[in-house]
Amino acid sequence: MATSQLLILGNGFDLHCGLKSGYKDFFHEAILDTVGRQFGLYQMRNGVSGFWEKLLLVYYDLCGEADYSWCDIENIAKETLLRVMFGDKDTSICIWKNAYNSVISRHRLIDEIKNFRDPIVSYLYQCCFNLFHAHIREINPDNDSEKLELLTTYLLQELHSFEKRFCKYIRDNIINPQNYKELNEKYIVNAMNLLAKLTDFTNLGFEDIEDIIDSQEEEYCEQTDSNMRQAARREKHILSQEFSNLQSTHILSFNYTSLFDILGVESPCVYSNVHGKLCMKKCDADCKTSNIIFGIDDSVIQSKAENAELHIFSKTYRKMLHGGSPTNILPSKENPIEIKFYGHSLSEADYSYFQSIFDYYNLYGNDRVSLTFYYSKGFEQTDKIYQLVNTYGATLSNREQGKNLIHKLLLENRLKIFEID
Repeated sequence: MATSQLLILGNGFDLHCGLKSGYKDFFHEAILDTVGRQFGLYQMRNGVSGFWEKLLLVYYDLCGEADYSWCDIENIAKETLLRVMFGDKDTSICIWKNAYNSVISRHRLIDEIKNFRDPIVSYLYQCCFNLFHAHIREINPDNDSEKLELLTTYLLQELHSFEKRFCKYIRDNIINPQNYKELNEKYIVNAMNLLAKLTDFTNLGFEDIEDIIDSQEEEYCEQTDSNMRQAARREKHILSQEFSNLQSTHILSFNYTSLFDILGVESPCVYSNVHGKLCMKKCDADCKTSNIIFGIDDSVIQSKAENAELHIFSKTYRKMLHGGSPTNILPSKENPIEIKFYGHSLSEADYSYFQSIFDYYNLYGNDRVSLTFYYSKGFEQTDKIYQLVNTYGATLSNREQGKNLIHKLLLENRLKIFEID
C-alpha cells in the first residue's frame, strides 16, 4: 500500500527560497519611511496610513531593531485587543471606557494622553477617543454593547485594509507590478527544487523557470522544426510523469503563497492555504479578492467568553466565513501516512491544528503514521519538537501513554529530524 504524505509548510519555506515574506521585511519595505529613519525620524511612507500600520510604527519606535517582538503582527493584534477591551496589563486601565468618558466629559485629548507614560497605551487611547468623538451623536450612552460594536467594527475594517497591503506587498515581490508577465524566477525555481527535496516527487533539478513553465505548455506552436517539437513534447511528458508523483501528497501551507497558482498551472496535488492566499490579479484600494487572514488564536477568545465581540478576530471564525475547502485537505487515514514539517515555527498559536491532525490519524496507536521534521542549519528546533509532542501527549485520555509518546515514536522509528542544505 502506497504511503501518503502530508507536508506542513511555514513561512520558513518562502524565506528559504528568497521571498521577503517576513513581517519585518513588510514593515521596512512597505510602511517605514527609510529616508526619515536616516535622520532619526520614525514615520510612515507617503500614502501609507491606517490603525495597524501606525501601531507597528509605535512599537518599532519603542522597541527598536533589537527586540523582534515589535513586528509580530498577530501577537500585537492579540495584545492590542486585550488591552483595549479589558484593560492595560500594567495599569488595569480600560482604554475604551476611559476614552469614551473623556469624550462625554468634553476633556481635551492632549490633556488626557499626558497621563500615560506608555506610548502604546497613549496611541490606543487616542484612537478610541477620536473614534468616539466622531460618532458621539450616534452612540447610546447607556449601551456598552453599541460602543464595543463600533470599536470592533472599526478595528476589523482597519485589519482588512492592513491585510490587503500585505497581500499587495507579497505579490509585488513575486510579480513585477509594472509587467505582470515578469515573475520572481529565483523564488519559483528555488521553491520547486525545495518542494522536490521535501517530497521526493522528482530527481530533476530545475535550473531556471523555463524548465518548469515550458514543460507545462500544451502546445509549442511557435516552434516550426518538427524535431524541436518532438523534443519539447518529450520534455513535457517527462515532467508530467514527475508531477504525477505528487498525487499522493497533500500540502497544508501556513503561507499566503500557492506555488502552482503563481506558475499558472493546475496543481498536481491537494494544496491548501490554512489562512488564505494572495490573489494573482492586479489589485486596487477596493480589492475584494484577497482572503489573507491575520487573526488571534481561538483559545484567547474562549478564555474571554464574557466578551463575545472578540470572536470576529479569531482565525477560526474568519476562516469559517470564507467557507471550507471543496476537498478533504488531509490524506486518507486508510493508507500509511508520513507527516512532514518544514519552515514552521511550531508555535503554540497553531497547536490546535496539529492536535486535530494527530487525533485524526491516532498518532499514538497507529504505527503507520510517522513524523518527519526538516530544518535548515541555524534554524534547529529540537526543543520545539519536544514541546509539541509532549503537549499533544498531555491531551491523551491515558496520561501514562501521553508521558511516553516521544519514547514510543523513537523506538518505532516514527519520529525523524533531517537537515536540508
